[in-house]
Amino acid sequence: MREETNFEQLLSVMPDGWQSKAKELGALQRGRAIKTAIDLLRLVFIYLTEGKSFSGTAALLELIGICSISKKAVFTRFQKCAEWLLWLCQNIYRNNKAIVETPSWLGDKNVILLDASDEPVHGSDKTDYRLHYAIGLFNLEMKEMVLTKADIGEKVSNFKRFGKNDIVIGDRAYCSIKGIEYLLDRESDFLFRYGTKRFHLYNKQGEAVDILKYFKGLKPEGVGEKVLYYEYEGEYKPLRFCVLRKSKEAEEKGLEALKKTQKRKHSKKKLSKAQIEYNRYVMVVTSISDAAPELILDLYRQRWHIELAFKRLKSLFKYHEIPVRVEQSALSWFYGKLLLAALCETWVNKGRFSPSTERSPC
Repeated sequence: MREETNFEQLLSVMPDGWQSKAKELGALQRGRAIKTAIDLLRLVFIYLTEGKSFSGTAALLELIGICSISKKAVFTRFQKCAEWLLWLCQNIYRNNKAIVETPSWLGDKNVILLDASDEPVHGSDKTDYRLHYAIGLFNLEMKEMVLTKADIGEKVSNFKRFGKNDIVIGDRAYCSIKGIEYLLDRESDFLFRYGTKRFHLYNKQGEAVDILKYFKGLKPEGVGEKVLYYEYEGEYKPLRFCVLRKSKEAEEKGLEALKKTQKRKHSKKKLSKAQIEYNRYVMVVTSISDAAPELILDLYRQRWHIELAFKRLKSLFKYHEIPVRVEQSALSWFYGKLLLAALCETWVNKGRFSPSTERSPC
């Protein structure tokens, strides 16, 4: 009995109706070379892995006997795939319960996750530029993608398209007074992990305060909230904190992560009392005032499923130069990479992928 190839295993976990969607969404059109959704998927994956360029992909497609095609035709086919690849990502992640329906309490709000990735130019062994992206947390739709030099940090002001209906979520890197004010000016809401050294906090009277004293009474897995203030241009502005006291297990894992970080940085210093104390909590700040703190913390927690996919994507697949001259090609590139990560996640979770099977051309 013939053993399944890796590519056939991949096809077995694709969502229902994926081939007809290729035609419906305009990815698969009439042509002499690429005639089926399966061949189109091979083209995408070869380009994103071994092909590394449109000419290299064309050569590989001919070499392995799929079709004879020009590099211009590869480019044309690839750039039309963005919407189809997004649909594939959405449905695979929904099947894996990595993304869920938008919670009803959010109404028609768009929840946007911020992240960034350091990228090398093809052939380079260092970070040459940084890809910043703002992506829908519950639909994976790209709000904005920005490419900068490697020395441009992760900050909210890298993005220009936020508006009144958006809730922007980010980790500690994005939690700054400038970032908060940037979003408030655009009437956008925010939800950030609080960075303990990002800015000073005050009470309503303008007196400096230590935030930890408000939450020391929380028991493990308990939730609390507090409105404190930050200073901006001589004015004290309110900032809502929602705080979760970690479980004992989560606290211990956090300490291990801190120690690994210090070891990686070759630091001989012991963890400070402040580091140990802050490690006991998950602290987020938000402009959302009309939802229970449990809902706020759960919303922030939702981002983790997508970030896990991005971590897998970054660790498993070496990037090559992004086709940034054409936005549609850049979107196809991004969703194609995300699809690879989604399929890897599916294989890991279901145990479908066997490294002992024969290697497929893609």
